[in-house]
Amino acid sequence: MGASESKLAFKEDIFRLSGTPDISPTDPWWSRFYTLPESDSDVFALWSPTDLRALTAFDAHCSPDSPAPQKNAETLIFAVVRRLREVVERGKVEGEEEGREILNCVRVLTRLLPYLWEVEGLRAWEDAFFWQQRRATWVWDTKYNHRGSLFDGLEPNKKVPEGSAEGNLGRPLGEELLDLLVNALFLPGLTLPRRGDGNEKADNAITYSIWQSGIGCKQSVGMSKENERNAMEVLRLLLAICSRAMYMMPNVAAQTDVKALTYLTTQSSRQVVLSLLCSLLNTVLKYNPASWRAPLDLSAITKDPKQLLVTYSLQLLTVLIIYPAPGDEPNAFRKALGRLHRVEDFQFIQQGLTVVLSQPISGVASYVPTASKAVPWASEMLVLSWELLQCNKRFRSFIIDTDRAHDFFVLVLYYAMDAKDDPARQGIVRMAILILQTLTVESTFGIRLNKSFSGQESLPAVLRIPNFHGSYADYLITSVHSLMTTTRGRLETVYPALLAIIGNIAPYVRDLQRATSSKLLDLFISLASPTFLLSGGDNHTMLSSLLESLNAILEHQYESNRRFVEIIARSHKRFEALRDFTVNGALAEVDRMAQERKDRNSGIMSPLRRVSTDRLSVDGARSPNGNSRQTPLGNVPEHSAFAIGDDDDEDDDDMTRPTAPQSHVRGSRASSVDDAVPVQSRSMSEKARGKLPVGQGSFSRETSRNASTTSLASIPATPTITIGSGMPSTFTPTPEWLETWLPHLPLHTILTVIAAEHDRDPTLRRRPFSSTTSIPPPPAASLSSPLTDPPSAPKVQHFHWSPLALGWYLSMLWGFIYAADGLNNPGNNGLWAGTHVKLFLVERRADGGVSLRRPKGAVDAVGGEIARRVAGLGFGGGGSTASSPVVGSVREV
Repeated sequence: MGASESKLAFKEDIFRLSGTPDISPTDPWWSRFYTLPESDSDVFALWSPTDLRALTAFDAHCSPDSPAPQKNAETLIFAVVRRLREVVERGKVEGEEEGREILNCVRVLTRLLPYLWEVEGLRAWEDAFFWQQRRATWVWDTKYNHRGSLFDGLEPNKKVPEGSAEGNLGRPLGEELLDLLVNALFLPGLTLPRRGDGNEKADNAITYSIWQSGIGCKQSVGMSKENERNAMEVLRLLLAICSRAMYMMPNVAAQTDVKALTYLTTQSSRQVVLSLLCSLLNTVLKYNPASWRAPLDLSAITKDPKQLLVTYSLQLLTVLIIYPAPGDEPNAFRKALGRLHRVEDFQFIQQGLTVVLSQPISGVASYVPTASKAVPWASEMLVLSWELLQCNKRFRSFIIDTDRAHDFFVLVLYYAMDAKDDPARQGIVRMAILILQTLTVESTFGIRLNKSFSGQESLPAVLRIPNFHGSYADYLITSVHSLMTTTRGRLETVYPALLAIIGNIAPYVRDLQRATSSKLLDLFISLASPTFLLSGGDNHTMLSSLLESLNAILEHQYESNRRFVEIIARSHKRFEALRDFTVNGALAEVDRMAQERKDRNSGIMSPLRRVSTDRLSVDGARSPNGNSRQTPLGNVPEHSAFAIGDDDDEDDDDMTRPTAPQSHVRGSRASSVDDAVPVQSRSMSEKARGKLPVGQGSFSRETSRNASTTSLASIPATPTITIGSGMPSTFTPTPEWLETWLPHLPLHTILTVIAAEHDRDPTLRRRPFSSTTSIPPPPAASLSSPLTDPPSAPKVQHFHWSPLALGWYLSMLWGFIYAADGLNNPGNNGLWAGTHVKLFLVERRADGGVSLRRPKGAVDAVGGEIARRVAGLGFGGGGSTASSPVVGSVREV
């Protein structure tokens, strides 16, 4: 039969499948679904979403209480699984025709299953049909108009008597299918080279040979392009089966049992886990996208079978290792990844990660036009990098304890800086920030950051800082400042994580440069502004976190940070104003500024421009009873429109990035939630921490994620406030509210240092710091610290996982996978094309392509979904009584 005739015949069979109900399972016609198609495009192009949805519509002969799809759908699944079992259990594929039949079975399931997953009413049927003991089935007898006799779906000629053991005919169909597919990944003649006559095994057992050399294997099996293409199709079906989470809401995805993933990660044998893990990992890490053999078009995933195999291997690998297995069973893939320990394995992993992640950086000076573009699977590589750092302490030490830490940290920072201005890639920015936080919890990393950073001129433009001079610590702090000040509030929910990065390295940084010190002061000015503090009941926790970071520098590295100490001493009015902060005065200042903006927008210019806050006197003091006179809050530093970093006294910035102008930040830190990344628990003073509410919610899925280096809390449901529009009705600042946190701000250390420095050099009081202040070089003889108490132990701000956080993480990963599949298979040829995904929002462009912008994208839109569906969540460690905090628990590997 020619290609055109086979296409026409297959289309006619599709019409019959959806139009003629209850076709007999013993009819030889069913074999046409795995014998007629010539390629995967035949199955995807000819089998339209309309035909598929006709097949998944509820069967009229089933009970309304337990709906099921058309019986033809069940019969078709049984038919292709039966054919798969016949070949795989034989242990080899005999001839090209049989190989094509196996691939057509895979293609039929790949096309059909996502349309079954999307139907909400089929949840109970799905569980019974795929994941419970296989039961006898039936089809409607159209001739006599009654239910037909019972039979075994995988052996339709085997009748089952009524009332016999119809409920236990064998293992669950889903488990059997997964085992067949995993074995098919190691099947000679399909995904592995054919065995020679001398190597034939009498028992036809599957040999789990690792595909590529690397971890656990020193010699590749020698897969041909055809083997690679076939393995890619099997991996694609495994992804489709595991994609059940795509049809769940993000707030429940992390706590819902995905039966396919649970079976693979907890019930697979050790041999299967190790062989599959090493095969996928070696395939991903050994591939060099910048190979000399052909210039790579990195604008989209090409049809090269090797690239496709690498892409789907990486996607399945990350899906398997981040899955939070329910119950007490550990995730076997994650556990095996965490047990890697050989130095040569770590070198192999580090080299593979670097080759992909450094592609945009290493190609800066290249003459190949596409050399400076990121590899399409770089996002998934970042996920893999983060997972390795979290679950394998030895690998984390391998990276951090050497100068590899510097290169890796710059690579991760590149992806954050490159994507920060793209609304469709905010998920990448947030993940990169959390990876950096994971690194900074190690004290060794903070110490190594004191190394001088040279050669930044060779970096891409987004990473270069003009006139930069300083250490890696200076570079990191300046980059954090840039992420907070140039993103127009898009990263509000990870501001605490950015502040945690500073806090984790603060006890170890030495010889901070003048510009870096001014960046820290600028962040303090912004976070201490009345507009910000009064716009949300928990915003003061970020201020407290930054103050503790400043304290850590002064306590642990006072002698080695003279520039920083002098800037603090010259900015004494800033800290004294915070000490004397009052609610009434702050509200008056907010109203005054709102009126000033209103006049400016209406064209009425104020006769007097605002005077620099450094020249205003401190005339308002907080009274013991919380009441005070209403002052214009000239004593409290306030930016004209609360733009972080946009202050009158801003340093003239010899280390400013050539990016967009510094922009306004929304006043409420958690009010308008643009993404699902829950916020980090904040650092507070010991006295304030004692006032936290008791009995915090916990995340009980403890078996599949290592939290030794990570932490995360949740998003408070506070409404958005637009600066200048007045305070939100749900939060009204009061003197009593002020008394709950202001006395506990960690200001004592800073004020002590300021007083001591003023006594040592009275000119520091008379000449406050400004952009024109000339800071002299540090004195040759270092001065001793005026702090008499011993330094407090460094506080490490970890990153705790919660269900909400993991929901964001899963949605981001599946968003990457969905977008990659849409690029590779445009139109209706995609795995999930045309289905109603719930885990994230998808917008299709006029040209039929997938857009990751909405205003949000497939990755970031999950935040808005969670914000609408999850309420009553508070800041972990925030001290606010408006809502109770939700803090994730530690989950071991």
